Amino acid sequence: MRQCPESLIGYEHALLELSGVAAWKFFADGQFDFSPAMYDMFELEPGCTPSEIVSRYHPDDRNYVTRNLAKAFVTGGPVSIHYRILLPSGEIRQVLSRAISQESNGIKTVIGFNLDVTTQLNEMKVDLDEVRKFKFISENTRDLIIRYSSDGIFRFVSPASRTMLGYEPEELIGTSIFDIIDSAAHPRAAETLSKIIQSKGYPGPTEVLVIRKDGSRVWLEGNLRPAHTVFGELIEWVDVLRDVTERKDAERALVKALAEADAAAEAKSQFLANMSHELRTPLTSIIGFSDLLSNDQDISSVSRDYISKISRASRTLLNVVNDVLDLSKLENGALELDFTSFNPVRLVEDAIALLAHQAESKNLEIRFNREPPTCDSSACWLHGDDMRINQVLLNLLSNAIKFTENGGVSVNLSTQPSGEGRMLLTISVADSGVGMSADQLAKLFDRFSQADGSISRRYGGTGLGLAISRRLMELMGGSISVESEMGRGSCFTVKVELDMSEPVEESTRESSVNLASSINILLAEDHPANRELVGALLKDSGVKLSYATNGAEALAMVSQNDYDLVLMDIQMPVMDGVSATKAIRRLPGRGATIPIIALSANVLPGQIRQYEQDGFSGHVGKPINVGALFDAISSALHVPA
Repeated sequence: MRQCPESLIGYEHALLELSGVAAWKFFADGQFDFSPAMYDMFELEPGCTPSEIVSRYHPDDRNYVTRNLAKAFVTGGPVSIHYRILLPSGEIRQVLSRAISQESNGIKTVIGFNLDVTTQLNEMKVDLDEVRKFKFISENTRDLIIRYSSDGIFRFVSPASRTMLGYEPEELIGTSIFDIIDSAAHPRAAETLSKIIQSKGYPGPTEVLVIRKDGSRVWLEGNLRPAHTVFGELIEWVDVLRDVTERKDAERALVKALAEADAAAEAKSQFLANMSHELRTPLTSIIGFSDLLSNDQDISSVSRDYISKISRASRTLLNVVNDVLDLSKLENGALELDFTSFNPVRLVEDAIALLAHQAESKNLEIRFNREPPTCDSSACWLHGDDMRINQVLLNLLSNAIKFTENGGVSVNLSTQPSGEGRMLLTISVADSGVGMSADQLAKLFDRFSQADGSISRRYGGTGLGLAISRRLMELMGGSISVESEMGRGSCFTVKVELDMSEPVEESTRESSVNLASSINILLAEDHPANRELVGALLKDSGVKLSYATNGAEALAMVSQNDYDLVLMDIQMPVMDGVSATKAIRRLPGRGATIPIIALSANVLPGQIRQYEQDGFSGHVGKPINVGALFDAISSALHVPA
C-alpha cells in the first residue's frame, strides 16, 4: 500500500475531514490510499487489503461499484455512485461517491470522495412515508383537506372537492377561499376567517357557508391549523373541512320546533288564563250570591234546596277549572309548594268532616283509624304543604264515596319515625265500592283518564284528580299507590316523609270581621253583580264602601279622597286595574303607600307575582272566598282577624 500523498493530508485534506467527507485514491494496479475518514466509514484498519475493502460493499452492490470504478478508469469520469456498505455488526450505511480519473508521470489513478448520507436518506424516507400517508388520506377521505396561504389562496385541494363543492381540485388551486364564501348569507364569515388565517394561533373549529359550483350552499365545519418553519414563521394554513349541512338543518329545525313549542306553551297558558278568568267571573256571582241566600232564614226549604244544588254545581265547575290549572302548573313546573306546620290528625279529621254530609246522603259511614305508632293528635306536628296533602286526601275521599253504594269508607293514618327529626306520614283510603280490574289500574293515573269510559257518564268527573294527586305527591317527594279488585273495592295509600315540627297555636276566626266603621274602602269593579256581591259581603263589617266602575274613575277618586284601602278589579274598560294602580302609586302623598288589593280571576302563580311587581299590596282570587277577602283586608290594614 502506498502512503497517502501530501496532497491528501494538507490544507485541503483538513477541510475535507472537517466537512465529514472521506477521500480516497485507487491505482490501476489495485493499490489504494485512504484518508482516516475512509477507514472510519468502512470500519477498517490501515494496512487492510483490497479484498477486505470489497467485502464491505453490500453483496447486492459489489458488481455495481466495481463496474463503475472500472468505468472511471476507462472514461476518465466524472462518475457518481450511490451504494451501501455492510458492516460486521450488520449495520448498513448509505454512501454517495463521486470519482474522476487522472494521470501523472504515466501513472493512471482514480480519485474520489465519499459522503455518508445514511441519516439524510432515512429522514427523506420518513418524509416520503409521510407524504405517501398524506396522499393516501387526502385521496380516500370524504373530508375536504386544503392548504392555503395567509391571504387565503388555495395551494392544495384534495379530491373530495368534487363531491363536496362540485369543483375539480385544479379549478380551485390559485383561487381564493373568499371567492366561494357566501358573504350575503354569512356576512361576517369572510372577516372572521381573514382574521384567523392572518393570526398565528389555533382558532379551533370554525363554520362557514360556501357556494358550490352549481350555486347551491353547503355548511362546512373546519379545524384550522397553522404550518410553521423551523424558525417559527407561518408558511400556510391546513384545514380539514366536513360537510355539516344536515346537522345545521337539524339545528335550525330544532330551534324552530322549540320556538313553536314555546309559542304553543304560551298560547296554552294564555288560553288557560283566559278560560279561568271567563269562568271564574260568573262563578263569583253564582257562588257568592248562593252563599248569601243560603244564610237567609226567610227562604223556604224548597228554595234552600234549589240554592244548595246551584252552589254544589257551581263549586263542581270551579273544581274542574282548578284541576285544569293545577295540571298545567304541574306540567310546566310552575306549581310551588307552601310548607307550613300542621297536625296530620286534625288534617284528616277536617277532611272527613267536610265530606261527611256527602257520605251521609248515601248512608255511608266514614271510619277514621289511627294505626300505631301514630303520635298523639295534640303533639304530632309536621312541616309540609298541608293544603296540597288535603287536596289529595279530599280527592281520594270524594272518589271513595262516589264509587261506593253499600258498606263504607275507612281512613287509616300512621306516622312512623324515619330518621332524626323525620316522620313517614301514611294515609290510606279504603272503600267497598265497584273496584277495578288490572287493565283499569294500568291507566288510572293518566290525565283525562278514568277506569272505564262509562264511569264519567255514570259518576261524572274529568279524570284529572288522580293524575294531579300523583304529581303532587311526587313533587313533595312522596308516592301514591292503589290496590283494587273488581267488585271488592279499592285502597289508595299516600306516603310522604316530612320533617317534624313544633306545635303551632291555631286560631279560629268567623267568616266576617268587624272592622272599624271609620275604615273607608274604595271598590273598583266594572261588573255590577260583583259590586253588589262585595257590598253584601262587607255589609256587616262596619266599613264605608265607595264604588268606581273603571280604573280611570278609581284614579280620580283616590286623588280626591282619603281612602284607607282600594279593592281593584283587573280587567276593566277605559283603564284597567294594573294601569290604575301604577298611576295611583305615582300620585303625591299617600298614593305610594295606600294598600291596593287585586280582585282578579287571574290566579296563576306567575300572574300573582306580576301583580306584586306592579304595586299591589295583596291578591284575592275569584270566585271570592269571604274568608280570604277578610284576611287580605285585615293584613293590609294591620287589623287583627
